[in-house]
Amino acid sequence: MSQLRHPVSTCATRAAQWKMWLFKVFSVIYAVAVCASEDNDATTYSYRESESTAPPPFEPPVPVLERTSSWSDVFSSEKVVLECKATSSSELIITWKKDGSPLGPNLSLSPDKSVLTITASSTQDSGNYTCVVEGKKKPSQTKESGPVKIKVYDPPTPGLQLQTAWKDVFEGEAVEFHCHVVSSTPGWTFTWHRNKQQLQNNPVEIINGDGSSLKITSVRQTHKGSYTCKAHLTSRGVNSGFSSEVMIQVSAEKPTLTLTRDPEYDVMFAEEAVTFSCAISVHSAWTYLWYKDGSKVTGSSDKLKVQIRGTADQGSYTCKATRGQNPAFITNSSAAKQLKVQPEKPTLTLTRDPEYDVMFAEEAVTFSCAISVHSAWTYLWYKDGSKVTGSSDKLKVQIRGTADQGSYTCKATRGQNPAFITNSSAAKQLKVQKNKPKPTITQQPDAKKLYVGENMSFECKVENSDGWSYDWYKDEASIPNNSNSLKMKGLALLNGGVYKCKAKRDKTGFNTEFSDQRTVQISEIPVPTLKLVTKWPDVFPTESVNMSCEMQKDSADWTYAFYRDGTEVQHYNSDKDRNLSITSASTSDGGNYSCSGKLKSRDVYSTKGSPLNLHVYDAPTVTLEQNPAHNLMHSEDSVSFNCHVNVSSGWTNLWYKDGKELGKVSGNNYNITSVTTKDSGLYKCKVKRGKVFDSDNKIKLDVEERPKASIVLLTGWSDVFSTDSLSLKCEVKESTHNWMHYTWFKEGERIDSFNVTHTVTPSNDPDQSTYTCCAHADERPLYSKSSDSFKTKNLLLKRRVLLSISGCIVFGIAAVLIGCVALRVFRKPNGRDDKMEEVNLFPTMAELKITDVPCPLVEYITDASLNAPAKEEEEENGTVCSETTPLPITKQEDQAATTDNQETTETNGGLSSFLK
Repeated sequence: MSQLRHPVSTCATRAAQWKMWLFKVFSVIYAVAVCASEDNDATTYSYRESESTAPPPFEPPVPVLERTSSWSDVFSSEKVVLECKATSSSELIITWKKDGSPLGPNLSLSPDKSVLTITASSTQDSGNYTCVVEGKKKPSQTKESGPVKIKVYDPPTPGLQLQTAWKDVFEGEAVEFHCHVVSSTPGWTFTWHRNKQQLQNNPVEIINGDGSSLKITSVRQTHKGSYTCKAHLTSRGVNSGFSSEVMIQVSAEKPTLTLTRDPEYDVMFAEEAVTFSCAISVHSAWTYLWYKDGSKVTGSSDKLKVQIRGTADQGSYTCKATRGQNPAFITNSSAAKQLKVQPEKPTLTLTRDPEYDVMFAEEAVTFSCAISVHSAWTYLWYKDGSKVTGSSDKLKVQIRGTADQGSYTCKATRGQNPAFITNSSAAKQLKVQKNKPKPTITQQPDAKKLYVGENMSFECKVENSDGWSYDWYKDEASIPNNSNSLKMKGLALLNGGVYKCKAKRDKTGFNTEFSDQRTVQISEIPVPTLKLVTKWPDVFPTESVNMSCEMQKDSADWTYAFYRDGTEVQHYNSDKDRNLSITSASTSDGGNYSCSGKLKSRDVYSTKGSPLNLHVYDAPTVTLEQNPAHNLMHSEDSVSFNCHVNVSSGWTNLWYKDGKELGKVSGNNYNITSVTTKDSGLYKCKVKRGKVFDSDNKIKLDVEERPKASIVLLTGWSDVFSTDSLSLKCEVKESTHNWMHYTWFKEGERIDSFNVTHTVTPSNDPDQSTYTCCAHADERPLYSKSSDSFKTKNLLLKRRVLLSISGCIVFGIAAVLIGCVALRVFRKPNGRDDKMEEVNLFPTMAELKITDVPCPLVEYITDASLNAPAKEEEEENGTVCSETTPLPITKQEDQAATTDNQETTETNGGLSSFLK
């Protein structure tokens, strides 16, 4: 079919190509015809037009005007060159314009008038220049170029500035001038002139590189005069005129200075202020220098204000004036002014008459203020910091009530803006009490709880008053004592009670109120208790021991001393606090320990408490035990080691296997829940409590691998015609152990089968599950490892299929035999001489082997998809005794299970056995 269709397809393609080629040819012919027609029409139209009208005027090109000189902004006497460019095959007439108006005849033009040279004479030559072109043939049009702007400037007049702020200078001063021009054109240089004579560089008159600055470092009389400058643009030959003049006058003598001081006190004090004023004979932008005792002090104005802080400010003060820089000009020093400063302010002494600490209404008191330096002082009076009326050195107060009481002070002052004020005098207290005073009672020691044997005293006092006598009371009973103190030594329990006092003034008979009460409790001295702080009561050498001595109450108020067998322990680490530490015990540290206390605040000592017996043993006994105590263990067994110490507690256990530490294990037990062969080894333990103690024995642990059960298929392929069930057997290979009974698991769940074999039928296993088993014994090991998973899936199905196929094959062979016999019996003889070749209906095995047609039975039995284990089955877990762990059956295991009783292949006619 493809050979027939190909020519038709080729012809159709060629026809389409010819059609396309013809279309292109006709298109080209048509286009040529149209173009020719258009040319004829244009020629005809042109011819007719020429017959009817005159030829059009000549149109010249638009000219381009360019500035060929270097700058457009020029100064008078400079030249500017403009070139008019126009390209044309015909001759052109060029004319020039400025600001739209034609230029005069006196122009500097090139022969063809295309180049214009302008020599600027004044600013009137500024403007917008253009050129106009016109053809020589008539008629003709004109074309004008774009404008070129020319700006003409007069040379700038330089500006001259005196950098210093004064024109009257003194010999030795420095003067600096600066010359500049206002122009956007760079490259100006300058020349300097004094009295119209040009100056040159010399060491005193310094002119910088471009000449814009002139500096006279040290002025002399020869430098006075009129200074001017000129500006030059050398690259273009432009020169300016003279700048404005600056006159300089030079004085030979330095100006004089006059120093004054305000105020003029002979002696001044700290916190006073004095102002020095420096006046100069010539006033002009001076900066002032101040000196004290020849050393410079801070200050630059004509006044120096000194805020006196102490004697460091006193001395001889002078001033100088300066101006200018590099170098600065400095005048001679002024005459000195002396400042004398007293180290401290004058002191004031305030007295009071009378001197009673406390006074009452209707009394009068006079205060007197005396100053150590007498010099026209005015006095200021204060009560409680507030000013009161009074300016003399005495203040009289008529007491009317408590409003007059307070703290009275005085000050002295002099001067103004600001006024100097002395420090305040010491205060004098005036206490006016309307009601009866209440005395205060104090106790030593100041404690509510005292102990037997201590000393105690009371003091009764009326604040800020005098002339008092005192009365004492205990539990409302009077005590014969008139002094302001009450003392008691060697307190007893009966000295406890409530104490108070009151005071009276003998001259006036004025009595106070009772003081507050003081309750005193007298107690027996407590006995301390010594406790063991360490967690364990028994101690071994090098271990540490901590003891604590405590009172039942207020333990923190006491310090403690420790004793061993009645002797105070000096070499132990005792800080007289509540703890005693033995950092490394030895057998000599054993004994009876006790402690006593001393009150921290007072000399009160307790008796020794009950003794504490400390035992220091030589070394503990460490024993290692194993449970269960089997010499041989099997994998998956559990074992526990116990490390036992015969005495004390608080031990930390260290475990070792084959000499290597096993890591941190809490408690005194080391448990292995499921042993493996790697756990075999020599075990021992140590205990640690400061020092490490080794166990007395070691235990060797041997671990063997636990025997593993396996499932064997008892039903062979030879039973395919007799049954469709499977018989499984659980056995432990390579083990001479006496296994008593067995446990079977289906899909991980235990089934009621305890025999060594288990039968699987389609009725009890329609889903064709996975089986495992394990064996049990009455001696160790008590059980085996669980077998690998055995899958019955496809085995029963294969047997059924093989049984069906076998029946079909047998039935087919029988039918073929019967047909052959019938054919021989009922076949008619053939009369022809040449007999047909007899067909062999029963090929041999060799013939069957060379045929290409595969045997269906062989294909099914070797089907990889049926024999390959499913992925989900491969990922299942095995079962250990009471747990099911199904494992996938590999192809080799399947073949091994189905060929338990292998036999050689037998041939019976054309039928082969399934046994290989």
